[in-house]
Amino acid sequence: MSRQYILMAVIAGIAAALRLANLGNVVTRTPDERVYTYQAKTWLESGHAGILSLVAEYKADAETRLYPPPTRVGMIRLVAAAMRWTGKQDESAGANISCAASIGSLLVLALIGIRFLPPWAAVAGMLFYAVLPAEQAIARRTWSDALVEFAGLLLIYAVCEIAGGSRRRFWYPVFALVGSSSVLVKESMPVPYGLCALWILWVLVKRRDRTSAALLVSTTVAGMALSLWWLSYEVGSLADYVGIVTAIPKVNAVNPYALEYASGPAYMMLMAFWIVAPVTSLLSLAGFLAVWKRREQPLVFLACFTVAFVAIAMSMPHFVNLRYVGSTYGPFCLLAGLGCWYLMTAGMKWLDESDRRPFAMVAIAIVLGGAVADDLRFRRYFVRDEAMDLSIKMLVDERNQ
Repeated sequence: MSRQYILMAVIAGIAAALRLANLGNVVTRTPDERVYTYQAKTWLESGHAGILSLVAEYKADAETRLYPPPTRVGMIRLVAAAMRWTGKQDESAGANISCAASIGSLLVLALIGIRFLPPWAAVAGMLFYAVLPAEQAIARRTWSDALVEFAGLLLIYAVCEIAGGSRRRFWYPVFALVGSSSVLVKESMPVPYGLCALWILWVLVKRRDRTSAALLVSTTVAGMALSLWWLSYEVGSLADYVGIVTAIPKVNAVNPYALEYASGPAYMMLMAFWIVAPVTSLLSLAGFLAVWKRREQPLVFLACFTVAFVAIAMSMPHFVNLRYVGSTYGPFCLLAGLGCWYLMTAGMKWLDESDRRPFAMVAIAIVLGGAVADDLRFRRYFVRDEAMDLSIKMLVDERNQ
């Protein structure tokens, strides 16, 4: 076991170094990054009145509605705090938040792997996550997606603990705190939050644990009510908040960028995973087989959460963008690590002892080669060619070059 811990620590160090190194090689900033930076500067200069002016501008100007809404007050406040702390007033201040959140996600992923996966599966899953091109791309941009992913992994960890048999009731207020506060960052967070809450509730109903179920419901309802109250105050009223958030799909349906770059058949979301990480994608399929064989509750949850979240994203037109399914990156890589471990274990059983060492060496070479290829793919797509997003058209165009 100690060897696996050492390897995971080494991988974590390499992953953190990659993310920090790539903070400084961004040449061009995206429109969303510029908007978040503008919103944060407005709050720094004018406080609450500045947020209200952003809301009024958003409601009055159709062009402004094509970009991140000012209802993401948590994100705006965090970027503003980063500006104060770093002394920077440009997009790099918010990128520091994304980098820190990505490193935090890596640590949470390691914890999930150590607690619920076979040791070597956890090592492989961490390796895949460390170099995942989509994750590295998000970690260097002033986008809300890295924070959303970090919050999503914390929720997933809480579910795994509860599904794995933990009876400690402190998990429920922690779960509610993370989920409810994450809504302040992005309006899409109720999707992973809701999926996780439903799974926990299902587990508690099976256990006939009414006290824990009542604690879960009460804390999540109270947390969401508090978050909505604060957001309503910040943006003017609950009607303003609900009106802006519910109109986002309608606005996206006429967004020229979404129509050109994030549209297509539903299966193209799966293609996007294949384009950025083909080896990890293949091994994740083996991971689903391993979950079916083992049928351990935390692993079943990881598989079901990934399928459900991606299916919801696939059902939405003009949202074919890997950024919007960042909450599945961690489970996706853990499933790939589990699949890698499962295939190697099954292969070892079928081989004579004299053939096992060559087989293991070839398998390890394939995994390491896939990881190196992923990192090189990130550097080609997002550093050299400066791909500005993870939308399907941009990914297809990069692959075809």
